[in-house]
Amino acid sequence: MKRRIMPFLVIIALLLATPAYAVSTRLISVVPDIQFNGTNATCMVQIVGDRTTDKISATMELWQDDEMIDSWSGAGYGFLKLEGDATVRRYETYQLTVSYSVNGTTKTPISIERTNK
Repeated sequence: MKRRIMPFLVIIALLLATPAYAVSTRLISVVPDIQFNGTNATCMVQIVGDRTTDKISATMELWQDDEMIDSWSGAGYGFLKLEGDATVRRYETYQLTVSYSVNGTTKTPISIERTNK
C-alpha cells in the first residue's frame, strides 16, 4: 500500500510546485490636451505603447457642440505625438476626442473638454 501512495504523493507535490506565470497587463498611455491662446487652440495627444514595436494609429478631432472644427491623424511605432492648431471662439467649450488603435485593435476613444476663457 505504501508503495502505491508514495509515487502518487510525489506527482502531486511536483504539480503543486510548478510556478504559474501570469500574463502581464499591457499599459498604453494616452494623454490629450487643449491649450488656448486668444482665438487659437493647440490640440495635442501623446500615445505611448507598451512596446516599441506597437503600431499606433490615431485621429484627433476638435468639436464645439455638434460641429467638428478640425481633425488630425497620424501613425507611428511605440510612440505617437499629434499636434494641430485651430481657430476658436472665446468663452466657448470645446471637446477633443482621440480615436486610436494599437496593433490593429481599436481602443475606446478618449475625450476631454476645455473652455477658452
